[in-house]
Amino acid sequence: MLVQSCNSQKKATPEQEQIIEDAKVNFVFVEGGTFTMGNNDYHYTTLEHQVTLDCYSISKYETTLKEFDLYTELNNLELVYPNYRNQEDMGPDYGAIGMNWYQAQSYCQWLGEQLNLPIDLPTEAQWEYAARSRGLEVEHATDSGLLEGGVDDNYAADKPVGSYEPNPLGLYDMSGGRPEWTNDWLVGYSKDTLVNPRYDTIHNYEEKIVYDSDKLLMKYCEINSKFVLKYLNLIQKKISR
Repeated sequence: MLVQSCNSQKKATPEQEQIIEDAKVNFVFVEGGTFTMGNNDYHYTTLEHQVTLDCYSISKYETTLKEFDLYTELNNLELVYPNYRNQEDMGPDYGAIGMNWYQAQSYCQWLGEQLNLPIDLPTEAQWEYAARSRGLEVEHATDSGLLEGGVDDNYAADKPVGSYEPNPLGLYDMSGGRPEWTNDWLVGYSKDTLVNPRYDTIHNYEEKIVYDSDKLLMKYCEINSKFVLKYLNLIQKKISR
């Protein structure tokens, strides 16, 4: 896991400090509640079950390459995907890609230190609940619950973040864009009602949960993989309304 101390971090310029500060205003409050999770036709996770979540906040935008590059620059870390930076979809306002799970979580923790907020990756349940606008029965996490206008399931993959309308909760690119890391290890669903489920330890499968842009389908990915690595929406836990 990446570790850096406060003493080793470079001093940010006023422009860089503003990039960090802008992240604070992008959180969307998600009122807690109970919803039916599962039954998305994925092999390990087809079992419908009730999940109850406390309130939390989640970033309305995906982390951009500009934001993640600032983290690597200030902490003297290697640039992610340096050999692909000449591609059109690798501009500063596109979703960050190329980091493994450890790097994704390390960025969240670093940003939390800068903003003095408890920031982390969302659990699988928190991600799905927010994508479905507090658990609505929708096929896609778009403003209408559908993909419209003749675009395919990856319609936002080659666009800057926030290029399309948000879902009813106000979150952008929860369908479309690149896959997104969550905090949870892959675990087969239980039939029991769960409250704030969180899977911090390995149970049966040594992969982390990743959400893809295809509908609301969950996939899994080895923790050090660099193939489906769009940086995930940040979550601020235990924030008051």
